[in-house]
Amino acid sequence: MTEETEKYSFNSFWKINLPTRNILIIIFVVHITLWIITLVQASDINFDAFYYISEDLLIKVGQANALVYQGHVYQLISSIFVHFDWLHLVSNSLFLLIFGLKLEDHLFSWQYYFVFLISGLMGGLLTLTFGAGTLSAGASGGVFGLLGADVIIIYQEEKDKKLWVYLGIGVIFLVMTVGINTNVVAHAIGLLTGFLFPVIFKKRRNQETD
Repeated sequence: MTEETEKYSFNSFWKINLPTRNILIIIFVVHITLWIITLVQASDINFDAFYYISEDLLIKVGQANALVYQGHVYQLISSIFVHFDWLHLVSNSLFLLIFGLKLEDHLFSWQYYFVFLISGLMGGLLTLTFGAGTLSAGASGGVFGLLGADVIIIYQEEKDKKLWVYLGIGVIFLVMTVGINTNVVAHAIGLLTGFLFPVIFKKRRNQETD
């Protein structure tokens, strides 16, 4: 087995791909926990209870702008790891894998986490302008930040057709997430934020031995 094959094998994923793995674990644990609570609290076990997270829980741990205005600023971070339903979770997780694993080749772990969290946070801050009645959640702002960093690094270091492949995948991601209780504006600011980090990070993983 080659080094590249080993890097992306199932077993090595849990040993090597730390940032992507850790974020995936967090968002799945959070979602499953909220899903179980939704089922326990549901007065009628139906499709909605199995598929959606209850609105009461989303208001507490997602980004409810009215509560953030009142000082619950933790929601700007907690909402990044919360998803409305199973499709929302799976779509974000899929593209986290696509963009995140590629980025792990280029950034140190702390840089990766920084890109993800700050991009997600910027999406949340911009969402505050939508008014007190807005309820938002999801990792897509952070995932778009990873995509933005990927695109710039590929342009800087590889300058090949992979740039267009990643842009195409990004467009697919954008189309898939439209209407899944997320907002395109947060995606856009996440993407733009991600563009900045490869310029800011002068020393990156693949430059460690230079």
